[in-house]
Parts: sequence; C-alpha cells; structure tokens
Amino acid sequence: MGYPVKKVIITVKAEDAGTVESMFRNVISSVDKQDTLVMYTIYIPDEMLDEIIEQTHTTLDKDKPVPTSRPFWTDLLTMIRTTAPKDEHYPLIEVSSPDFVISPFIDSLKEQFRTEKKRKEKTPIEKILSSIEGSSHLDWDKVSLAAIAGLVALIGLFLNNVGIIIGAMLISPLLGPIYALAITIAVGDFKGMLRCTRIIGVLILLLAGIAAGITFLLSRFMVLPVTTEIMTRMDANSIYIVMAILLGLATIIALSKGIPEGVAGVAIAAALLPPAVVTGISLVIYPSGFFRALILTLQNVVGLITGSLIGVVLLRIGPRDLYLQWQATNLIEKIALLLGVLIVLLVIISFLA
Repeated sequence: MGYPVKKVIITVKAEDAGTVESMFRNVISSVDKQDTLVMYTIYIPDEMLDEIIEQTHTTLDKDKPVPTSRPFWTDLLTMIRTTAPKDEHYPLIEVSSPDFVISPFIDSLKEQFRTEKKRKEKTPIEKILSSIEGSSHLDWDKVSLAAIAGLVALIGLFLNNVGIIIGAMLISPLLGPIYALAITIAVGDFKGMLRCTRIIGVLILLLAGIAAGITFLLSRFMVLPVTTEIMTRMDANSIYIVMAILLGLATIIALSKGIPEGVAGVAIAAALLPPAVVTGISLVIYPSGFFRALILTLQNVVGLITGSLIGVVLLRIGPRDLYLQWQATNLIEKIALLLGVLIVLLVIISFLA
C-alpha cells in the first residue's frame, strides 16, 4: 500500500558514518559508500518526520559532551558553522517529498509507529520556519500587491460593491507578515519579530496613504459619496477586537491544517484592508470619521496578532532547543502583556469615541 512519505538523504564524511548508523539504524533504507563520503537514504511516513527529529539528540562533535536539547541536524549545522573550514560542505541533509512510495518496510514502519506511540501529526518547526521565509521580508511584490489591493478596495468602497471589496481581499498580501510575526514570536526571534512588525506597519500605512492620495485627486473633479460600506468601517466598536482575535486564531489553525493561504488570507484581509483604506478616505472627505476608522484599524491589527499568537501557543509551535524555548517563553510573555495593555486602551478609546 502506498503512503505519503518523506525522503531524507544524509551525506557525511566516512569517519562520521558510525554516528549516523547508530542513530538511524531502524529506518535506514540504503547506504551508498564512496571513498570519503557515505550517503544514507531514509524513507519515513510523513507523520514520523517530527518524531524522528525529536529522537535524534546527539552530535558528531566527539570532543563535546552530548547535549540533551538539540536535534541531530541542528547540532550538525551548528558544528559546521563553528568547527569546519569554509570550503566544507558536509554533513549535508536533504528532505523531499516523493509522489508516493510502495514498500513493505514503510508499511511496517508506519504500523510500528502507530502502535508504539499514537500522537497527532505535527508539522516540524523547520518546515514552518522555511514557509515564512518569504513573508518576513519586505519586497516589491508585497508592496505592489498591497497597492493594487488598496486601489481595488477603494473602487469597491466608493461603488458600495461588496463583490469588488472581496476581490481586493483575495489579492491582499497581509496574511503572510502576520503569520510570520506570530511564528517569530513563538520561536523567540526578536529581530524577526521587529522585521515583521515593520512590514505590517508599512503595508497598512501604504494602504491608507494610497487611499488618501487617490481620494484627494478624485475629489478635485467630482463629489465622492460616503457609502454604506465606508460608514460601516467607521464604527470603532470594541466587539471588533474579539472578532479579530477569533479570526487570527482561526487563521493559524487553518494554515496548520493545510488550508490554502488564499482562503485563510481572506479572513485577515477582511479585518484589515477595508478599515485601512477607509482611514485614508475619511482623512480627505469625512474628517470626523477619521479617528474612528483609525481606531478600528488598530483594533483589528492588535486583535489579529493576539489571536495568531494564541494559535501558535495552543498548537505548541516553538523551538526545539531548551535555551531557545526559555527565550521564546520570555518573549511571548512580554508581547502578551503588551498586547493586553493595548487591548484595554483600545477598548477604553472605542467607548470614548
């Protein structure tokens, strides 16, 4: 019977082969020995990948005591950076996903795993960090997509057309940076957190700025209507914070279950895109609603980040290293306190508004 599997290829120098063999002796499928290198091929069911990583607490650095908090390939990469010459390329670890593999060995391995330890499938943190790499950096693609989404939303708001507004949500790039922000906080990456926060801020300011600029130009030639869709984004009711928290939580859970970003991202865009655009619109043609639109935008930003952070905590997304876990916990506690204070302030301000 065919199962979705991961193919792991580990290439090491011949003198380090014994460590790999002792560590993976129960799952090695093939060994290719060359003059100075040995290549091990391992096939494992998808749900075993994180388990395999968790069980490999050792290092190839024979002169150091065996650590208890780092997985096998974390230590390999650490050792390469600290002890190997610059032209050194090994150990080399490659993880890929074949279309399918049919093997009695894989069948028995899967059954053995289910029998010995039944646990829910968990996406390896290495894969999660890889998935947010593109979202944690500001580039022209994000800027251009945000600009286009803002223009489309602007048209939909002035035409009072919900369909056009939803279309703008579909192309909005706001999901990636918020998801990346939650992950960087969960793994204790302070610099990454600041980078993602800056991206979110830039994109929201861009949406509001473009909306204000285009609205100002159009208002020179025509009378622009304050439609129902615009007015509804000037209601700074504190209930929207709760809604944003739930949306952020649901989005993280959806992404962890493999729901496409395009679908999950609509929830984020629905909360952020129209209020940010209305903030720019109101600044020009309805100044009395500017403050309420701005507060609603801030409520949604804080709520979405809070919900996303709750999601990664509930899903137990975090680093493997014990020291990094402690570091991440401290960062999460500080950010949670900050978000709590911001939520209280926004609730108070919304009542005053």
